[in-house]
Amino acid sequence: MDILRTFLIVVEAVISLLLIGIILLQRSKGEGLGLAFGAGMGETLFGSRAGNVLTRATVVLGTAFVVNTLVLAILFARRDASLVDRGLRDDPPAPPVAEQPFDIEPIAAPEPEAAPPDDTP
Repeated sequence: MDILRTFLIVVEAVISLLLIGIILLQRSKGEGLGLAFGAGMGETLFGSRAGNVLTRATVVLGTAFVVNTLVLAILFARRDASLVDRGLRDDPPAPPVAEQPFDIEPIAAPEPEAAPPDDTP
């Protein structure tokens, strides 16, 4: 099960990087980052319908990302639930801890200072 989880995490990372790249390549109204990263080159590779190809790729990768995320969530939830169940059944209860009384000595109040001498005639 750990191998499957690790594989799905790697797939999740690859899909997210591909999604970032495809979204940046898409042509926006102001040309944005798509032109900086060679959106024109993508258009020559895919022909005049580059927008359709990139849009479809975005939808497919987005769907794969969501499905992969749901599968990972289910796998991790099952693992956590099995750990909790196993821990509650197998571990004996801990013995109660006896409370230790604190050795606190009372603090003595400070002694009042002597009154100043009365110098009145």
